[in-house]
Order: sequence, then C-alpha cells, then structure tokens
Amino acid sequence: MIAWARLVRLPNLPSPLADIALGALAAGWPAGHLSVACLALASVALYAAGMVLNDYFDVAEDCLQRPERPLPRGEVSRRAAGVAGHALLGLGLVFATLSGRFLGGNDPTPGRVAMGLAAAVWLYNAWAKRTILGPIVMGACRGLNVLLGASVAGEPGLSAAWLPSAASFLYIAGLTWFARNDGGRSHRWQLAASAAVVAVSLGLTGGTLAVEGNWVAVAAIVGLFAFLGQRVSRALRNPEPASVRPAVGRLLLGYIPFDAAWAAGLAGPAGWGILILMPVMVGLRRLMAARLT
Repeated sequence: MIAWARLVRLPNLPSPLADIALGALAAGWPAGHLSVACLALASVALYAAGMVLNDYFDVAEDCLQRPERPLPRGEVSRRAAGVAGHALLGLGLVFATLSGRFLGGNDPTPGRVAMGLAAAVWLYNAWAKRTILGPIVMGACRGLNVLLGASVAGEPGLSAAWLPSAASFLYIAGLTWFARNDGGRSHRWQLAASAAVVAVSLGLTGGTLAVEGNWVAVAAIVGLFAFLGQRVSRALRNPEPASVRPAVGRLLLGYIPFDAAWAAGLAGPAGWGILILMPVMVGLRRLMAARLT
C-alpha cells in the first residue's frame, strides 16, 4: 500500500481539487453537491493516472536517476502500473459522465471536458514532456481541470471560467518550463522567459480581480508575486539545482493560493476555503514520511 501511495503521489492528490473548486465557484456552483463531488473524484482519478503513467513511461530513466521510486525498486511491476494508470483514466471519465447525469438532462459537457483532459494527461506522459511542447501540454492539463470544475454549470460554465483557466494554463506552463532542467545547470534565458510567463499569469489575475473590485484578492496576488519572486530571483542569479529546485518548490506551493485568490475574487470569501487544502497536503506528507521511516 505504501508503494502504491508513493506511485500516485498521495500527498499531492488534494491539489487538483483546488482547480475543481475554482472552476465551480467561477461558474456560480449552480448544481447539487453530488455533481461537484463526482467532478472532484474525476479530477483526482485523472491526476493519479498522470502520476502513475509518468513512472510507467519513464521506468528506464528512473532506474538510472530515481532508483528509489516503486517501479525501479520492484515494489510495483511496470505492467501493473500501466494497467492502473489507464484504468484511472477510464475511472475519471466515468465519474465525469456521472456528474453530467446528475446535472439533469444528461449534460455531456463534463464528459467532453474530461475526455480532453484525459487525452492531454496521456499525451504529456507518453510523448510531449520530452519535447518543447511539454510545458504547453502540462499547462493545458491544469487549464482543462479548471474547466472541468466549471462544467458543473454545463456549457455556460465554461464561458464563465475561461479567464481563470487561461491564467492557470500560463502559471503551470511557466512552472513546468522553469523546472525543465532542475537536475542540472539551467539556462538563464530559459528561467527568465518561464518566470515571465508566470508573471503574466499573475498580472492577468491581478488585473482581472482589480476590475472586479476585490482588492483583498489583488493584495494576495501582489503578496504571492513577492513570495515567488524572492526564490526565482535567486535562481536567475545562480541557475544551479541548489537555487532552481527551491524556486520550483515555491512555485508549486504558490499554486493553491493562486487558485484561492481567483476564487475569492470571483465568488467572494468562500473562495478562500480552497486554502484548507494546504494543511491537508502537509499532513499527508508527514504521514507518508512517518510510514517510510
């Protein structure tokens, strides 16, 4: 069980729920809780599928560079990981389709968005991450995940959530590009360009929330910009793993507050509830660490 928990990155599984909550709140959360719950389960299943398929497709590389992972250690067979990863993709589609049924009239929107997200997850792991398109496809995964949450309102929900979806796409695309060579010396121009993409996403967020008149959320984005900029600027000065990896960690940490600011700016104080996912993730990390020692 511990090996499978490591394979699906158990402490990270609450992360995609931030996107679902953001999308649903941006769309007005008009449906019953059961439909949203199905979308949450679909998102977690698709995220877990991405984690498992990552190791399934990278097993040869991991045997050399990450021998501590479950597949190189032989704790989970590659065949079992492949079956589980593809089964989780299918499970995500099932939950999304069920969500559409609960919306009334058997709305196909959640299922369609989930199909696009599942395709992006598979494409990233099987091929795109080794190409220059990797950051774009990874960003698309997060943007589509926000739209999956917004699909709780059917087709109109997608229109309501396109701005936060676009901002999430830019943030994660920039983060993925920033982290591309964190195992060795990064190119300073690459770090600067990818950091600029993240900055654009923050600028889009702050500008949109300023138009909405939610200055608390705008202040949170300004604070997040300063919080991220401290580590990113160090990485730009010294593009070695010792500086780049902490910056990547901070960018990852900042994503849930990023979603929360969007949600609070568009839907009111309830959006800040997304922040509860952070202590949940920290608790799961500590639990996993305790089980492994």
